[in-house]
Amino acid sequence: MIIYTAASVRDHSVDADQLSGLTWSGHALWYADAGRERAVCLDPRTGEPGAELACPGLVAGLTNLGGCLLYATATTLRLCEPQSGDILREVASPRTGVPVCGMEAGKDGVWLGWPDALELRHASDLRLLATAPAPLGVAGVTVTDRYVAHTDRLGEAITVFDLQTRRNVLQIQVDGRPATSLTWDGLRLWYADAGNMRLRALDVPGLSIARG
Repeated sequence: MIIYTAASVRDHSVDADQLSGLTWSGHALWYADAGRERAVCLDPRTGEPGAELACPGLVAGLTNLGGCLLYATATTLRLCEPQSGDILREVASPRTGVPVCGMEAGKDGVWLGWPDALELRHASDLRLLATAPAPLGVAGVTVTDRYVAHTDRLGEAITVFDLQTRRNVLQIQVDGRPATSLTWDGLRLWYADAGNMRLRALDVPGLSIARG
């Protein structure tokens, strides 16, 4: 496994009590603030905040699923319409009593991070499809076209797992700790520096097949 040190190429401070989720909507970032039970839209170029969405019961995680926002409460996964805030669907967490620590939806399903595991589950019924190694647990997760990346519960590095070879291929040492939530915007890997309340973007060559 390659060890790589990456400096942030974009760095935005945010007004949050507890950064607990991060996702890409196709044109903007959304971050979850569990302390205030809300999600906030952010311009990735300027760092200017935009729309806010009340997320009652938000504990962890945030992802864009079919244009809506999915997050975890203590016992459920809740899907909301980002403009109105309407709850469109709510289902029981697939592991009763185990807290969701991170999530990201991709073309193959929804990756869920737990204190002891990283799992791919079907988007409709949450049945288990695959797993990836996460011996130190998961604090945040994201997926590209070939790789799934996660931060562990120590929050000191990002581990990249190759979905084709089924091997960890890269560990990224980051500035600002603990690194928690992750997302991929198609060009850069973003993470939440929860200790300093900042969102940081990394340019990691080779993380997408589309970029060669």
